[in-house]
Amino acid sequence: MKHNSIDSEGSVVGGLLLDPCVDRVLATRLTGDDFSDEKLCYVFNCILDMVRKKIPVDVLTVRDYIDSDKQPKRRSWAVDFQFLALLSESSTGTANIEVYAKHIREARIKNQIDDLKKEINYDNYQETVSQIQSLELDMDSQNANSVFSIVGKTIDYLENPNESGFGLSSGFDSLDALLSGFKTHTLTVVAGRPSMGKSTLALNIADHVSQSKNVLFFSLEMSQVQLMLKIVSSRTSIPLSKIDRGQMNESEELIFYEQLSKTGNQNLTIVDKGGLSIKDIVARSRQANSENKIDLILIDYLQIMKYDKGKEISELGNITRELKYLSKELQIPIILLSQLSRGVESRENKRPYMSDLRASGEIEQDSDIVLMVYRDEYYHPEDSPDKGLAELIVAKNRMGQIGYVKCQFDGQFSKFSDMEVDIYGLSNKSG
Repeated sequence: MKHNSIDSEGSVVGGLLLDPCVDRVLATRLTGDDFSDEKLCYVFNCILDMVRKKIPVDVLTVRDYIDSDKQPKRRSWAVDFQFLALLSESSTGTANIEVYAKHIREARIKNQIDDLKKEINYDNYQETVSQIQSLELDMDSQNANSVFSIVGKTIDYLENPNESGFGLSSGFDSLDALLSGFKTHTLTVVAGRPSMGKSTLALNIADHVSQSKNVLFFSLEMSQVQLMLKIVSSRTSIPLSKIDRGQMNESEELIFYEQLSKTGNQNLTIVDKGGLSIKDIVARSRQANSENKIDLILIDYLQIMKYDKGKEISELGNITRELKYLSKELQIPIILLSQLSRGVESRENKRPYMSDLRASGEIEQDSDIVLMVYRDEYYHPEDSPDKGLAELIVAKNRMGQIGYVKCQFDGQFSKFSDMEVDIYGLSNKSG
């Protein structure tokens, strides 16, 4: 949908007919090229010419100036006294003329940016991104950095529930209590060693969010069908092995296909093409967002993306930086999965630390949240005190708490879930 500035265009031209305060309008950097209406653009340019030539400006003098200009016949419209009089009569004056002028210019730039995003592809990626960034910088003004403007932005932030307060729910009450949800403009890194369940956690989150919001899931390792089987297994508590081997009984099949049908109505898009680069992911994300506003992007996982392995630290840093930029551009949260280094395996205590992130400095710098998944049972299958549990460790939280929560983990169902707390047992112990 195009950004509309027609009312502001009429207000600016009508205001100038009453009070030709051209200097105030030009200070906003508005030009005739910013107008979407050709007729109003023509009148605006005529007024600018008259002011430069020191010709008095009002409805009559502008009408006479335009008549002397002998409006070219190729136009499908003409400017007459009635049109100019109506503009001036409808005008609210010039008290807010700068506001209207800025809106016209911003609407034009936003429309240009939207058009560029629709046309972006692999071949023109770098050039198009540069054009978009240039337009975004062009849209910014000195006033946008003033304290007065920042106060306004802060009020908007506090009144927007997706930015302040609570973001998108993960589907886990315990984790949401710690993170306050996934907020716009943020990059969350979910990290863990193989078999810790980070892909399952990401899929559970995607399944939950896509029941009410639009989710884009990049799976660079598993296929769409594999992911769908895992989603339905987690919902039905039918073991994935039984589903995959066709060993379900009649009642299980009935439940399975019922849930599979319900899943088909969700707002989940899965891209399962391997070997994607950060350029591919950014381009596909922008295209998907232009077609249907995306609310959350998940990427599984960082190290399997296409990049120069000989420059791993700088390349991984570039990927996380681009994803952070993308989250700000699309104004959504992005969740990126990442493997931890093998150094974990050589320690007696296998619980991960921030330093276990591969290219840890770069990833830590760009991420707003670092969430690590750890299952003690994997390393100590016989004597672990946390059998059937997983720790979700929040090692970094730019705008909130750090800490950890414990969840139940049912690998056979590809499912994480909140722990069930025995409140009666707790009360007896405390009594």
